[in-house]
Amino acid sequence: MSLNGILLAVVLLTTSNFAISQTNCVTQLTDLNYIMQSKQQGLLRFEKNKPTTDFAYQTMQTYRDYLSYAYQHILNANPRASMPCPIQTATYQLLVKQQQRPSTPNIADLIAPFELRQTNTRKAVLLIHGLTDSPFTFHDLAQIYFEQGYNVRTLLLPGHGTAADALSRVTAKQWQQAVNYAIARTSKDFDQVILGGYSTGATLLVNYLTVQPSNPKITALMLFSPATAPHNKNGWLAKWIDYIPFVNWIDKDADIDFAKYESFPFNAAAAADDVMQSIALSKLSKRSLPNLAVFSVMSDVDTTIDTRASLQLLSTLHDATARPANRLDTLLYYGDKNTINSDFPKDYKVINPQCQTATCKNIHGISHIAVVNSPNNPHYGAQGHYRNCGSYLDDDVLYSECKTTKEPNIGERTAANVLAFATLQRLTYNPYFDEQAGYIRQFIQQVEGLQGKQQ
Repeated sequence: MSLNGILLAVVLLTTSNFAISQTNCVTQLTDLNYIMQSKQQGLLRFEKNKPTTDFAYQTMQTYRDYLSYAYQHILNANPRASMPCPIQTATYQLLVKQQQRPSTPNIADLIAPFELRQTNTRKAVLLIHGLTDSPFTFHDLAQIYFEQGYNVRTLLLPGHGTAADALSRVTAKQWQQAVNYAIARTSKDFDQVILGGYSTGATLLVNYLTVQPSNPKITALMLFSPATAPHNKNGWLAKWIDYIPFVNWIDKDADIDFAKYESFPFNAAAAADDVMQSIALSKLSKRSLPNLAVFSVMSDVDTTIDTRASLQLLSTLHDATARPANRLDTLLYYGDKNTINSDFPKDYKVINPQCQTATCKNIHGISHIAVVNSPNNPHYGAQGHYRNCGSYLDDDVLYSECKTTKEPNIGERTAANVLAFATLQRLTYNPYFDEQAGYIRQFIQQVEGLQGKQQ
C-alpha cells in the first residue's frame, strides 16, 4: 500500500473510532439514518439476553436488594444499557450526591429504579410507572416529593427497562405482584406512605387499595393519567389476536427513546386490558377505597385512555360514607372543564389551569404522556432532542419529516390534529408542570394536616 493509502486508512479508522466514541443516547436521537434502520430492522426491539433469574418479591427482601437486582437485570438484557447517556436531571444529580450513581451516566443508570433517601424522616412516596415506561418517568415529579421531606422510591414493572419484546412474555399478575411487594416493603420501612402511579401504574395501585386489607400507614393516593379504559374500544381484542401465529406486534417503531419502549406487542395490550378490567366499575362498586385522599391529573383529549371512564372512576371512589378524607379529593383537569360529566360530584375540588403564555398557546392539547414531565426535562422537555412521531409509523416520509422539521406542530395526536397538520409531534412535556407542582405541594400539606388531626 502506498504512503497516501496508509495515511488515508489511518484517517478513516480514526474518524470511525471518533464517531463510535461520540455515539450516545442523545446523538442517536438526531441520527435519522440510524433511526430509520432501527425502525425497519428492529435493532433495539429485542433483549440482548433473556433473563435467567427472577426477583421473588417477598417482603423479607430489602428494597436495596430489589434495586440491585433490577439494575443488574437491565445491564444483562438491555441492548444499550452501557451506552453513555449525558442526561442530567435534578434527580440524577441528587443520586450522584448520595453516592448511588456515577457522575457520568449510562442508560441503565437513568432508567433503573431508584430511591432518594432522606435523613431523620419516617415518610415516603412510592411511585409506579406506566406501560412501556421506566422509572425515568418520575425524575421530575420525584423532586417535588423529596423537597417536601419524603423519601422517594420507584419500581420497575416486570418486562420493562430492557427491550419491547420483553412485554411479549409478561402478565398483569406479575405486575401486581411487584407492586404488592413494593407497597408492603415500603410500609414496613416507613410510618407514612403516599402512593403515586402513572397510567397503568395508577390502575395497579387502585386495584391494590380496593382488594388488600386497609393499611393505616398509607395516607394518600396520587393518580397521573390513570389507565381506566382504552381510548380505542377494540383493545380487548388484543389477547385474542395475540394467539394468532406470527402476529405479535401492534406497533413497530425505532425504540430510540432510551427511557420508554416505542414498539408495542399485542401481549402488552392484553396484559394492560387485564389490569383495567381489575378496576372495572362493576367490581369497584362492591369494594371500597380506604380512608385516604385522592389527587388526580388528566387531560380532556387523552388519546391513550378514555378520560370519561377515568372521571367515572373518580366519581365511584368519591364515597363520603366510606371515606371521610374525600373532602381533600382533588382533580387537576387539563382542557375544557365543560367536558366533565354532568353527574361528576359537585363537591369535588376541580382545578382547571388555563393558558397564560405564548408557549402553551402553540400546543394543541395536553397528551397522555405529557403530564409527568417538566418543560425543563433534558430528554422530554421543550429543548430535548427526543421527538415522538408514532402517528406516522406506516409512512416513512411523514415519520422522517416529523423527526427532522425545524418547527414541528406539538400536541396530543387526536384525529383532528393529525388531519389539521402536515406533521404532528406528540407532546412529551407538561407546560403547566410548575403550576402542577404547586398543587401537589398544597395537597400534601393538607393530607399531613389531616393526619395530624387524627393522631
